Amino acid sequence: MSVATVSAVINGSRPVSDELRKRVQQAIAELDYRPNLVARALYTRRTQSLGLLVPSITNPFFAAVVKAAEETAHEKGYAVFVGNTDGDPDKSRAYADRMLAMGVDGLLVVLSWDVVASGLIETFRSRGVPVVGVAGGRLVPDIDCFVSDDVGAGKQAANYLISLGHRNIAFIGAEQSKTTELRYTGAMQAFAEAGIEADERLLIRVTGYTSADAAAAVSQLLARGVAFTGLLVFNDVMAVGALDALESQGLSVPEQVSICGFDDTVSVYSRPRLTTVACPSEALGRSAVGRLLQRIGGDKAPPEVHALPTKLIVRESTRARLSTESVQT
Repeated sequence: MSVATVSAVINGSRPVSDELRKRVQQAIAELDYRPNLVARALYTRRTQSLGLLVPSITNPFFAAVVKAAEETAHEKGYAVFVGNTDGDPDKSRAYADRMLAMGVDGLLVVLSWDVVASGLIETFRSRGVPVVGVAGGRLVPDIDCFVSDDVGAGKQAANYLISLGHRNIAFIGAEQSKTTELRYTGAMQAFAEAGIEADERLLIRVTGYTSADAAAAVSQLLARGVAFTGLLVFNDVMAVGALDALESQGLSVPEQVSICGFDDTVSVYSRPRLTTVACPSEALGRSAVGRLLQRIGGDKAPPEVHALPTKLIVRESTRARLSTESVQT
């Protein structure tokens, strides 16, 4: 068989018969042949690799997005190099420089403040490397963005607690988080439509995203002495921390306080199991990779924002507030 035939099978550059394909694949297996990826990249000007920057790989929601993105890329013949930025613009830039040096064909970025602040999106685009944003709340007009409908998620969660009879509803979020702002905006819309006047003293914003941060927020909330029977918490990890903190203070969930989280990540592991608004992590990761590959292939359509719908999942951390109940703090 000719060199051209072998090349066609390895690179998929032109159709070959099934018989020829099997003979080439058998020879490759017997010889334990490995293509020289560097040489291929020099010839095709493609490395079949993508970069992905994420602020925290330990965040269960981001981890699910990364997993879906990696699986989708692998199905399409691409490797994914992940950079965990820890929310640090300098670290984001360092990873970006390395990925540019590696010659990645495209870049996925979680739309966190450190990535946007670092200026790396503009750097990649100026070098002709396509960029697609996935998850996070800081939309960038010049690139395609795939995000959850966070305003809708906040409104869903608040409307559900309102439907259970709750009127004094607190909110725990994170500082420097656009997603917190969007979800709180949705909750405020629900309050306004229900004729409920929001009390800003029931909004607590903390510096981190952990269960310990949520426990600290609960302590602040209780210290303010403002009555509440419902609690919305930025994500499920923090919601579980808030649940534990309330019960350690002698307040039972959901008998005295109903709690709703966001993301549907660790929600089934708490006791009681957590009511939450599920955000479409798998769909986000898969859709973002699909769009990035289209851009790599030369698609020049104007960039779009895709806000994927969320879904309320009711479990045991919420219940109706009886009219005879006093508001507990």
